[in-house]
Amino acid sequence: MSGSIWGKPTLGTWWVWDARITSMLILFFLFIAVYTLQEAYQNKDAGNKAAAVLSLVGVVNIIIIKKSVEWWNTLHQPASIMKGAIGISMLMPLLINIVGMYLLYLSLLTAWTQVEVLRHERKKQWVQDLLLEDNR
Repeated sequence: MSGSIWGKPTLGTWWVWDARITSMLILFFLFIAVYTLQEAYQNKDAGNKAAAVLSLVGVVNIIIIKKSVEWWNTLHQPASIMKGAIGISMLMPLLINIVGMYLLYLSLLTAWTQVEVLRHERKKQWVQDLLLEDNR
C-alpha cells in the first residue's frame, strides 16, 4: 500500500507493472494462499503438508525476487550494499538494524516453536509431567 501511495505523486500512477513489484505481488498472493490452504483442511496435519508444498513454490519466487535486482534494470535502483554505493554513515546503522532484526526473529521463532511443540504434544505424558513440575 505504501508503495502505491508513494508511486501516485512520483510516477503519476498507482501501479506500474514493474518486474520487481509484480514478483513481490505474486509472493504476497502466495503468502495468502499458504495460510488459506492451511486452514481449508479439517485435518491440521494434511493442511500443514499442503501448505508446505505450496511454500516450495514461494521459495522459487523468493529467488526470483532476490535476483531481480541484477536481472532487470527497471524503476528501482540497483543493489547498493554489495556494490559499495552506500555511505558508511548509512551502512553502519543498516547493518546494526539487520543484525537486530535477525536476533529478534530468531528469538521469536524459538519461542513460537516451543509453544507449537507444547500445543501439539499437550496430551502426551512428558508435557503433563512438565506442567506438574512447573506448578510445584
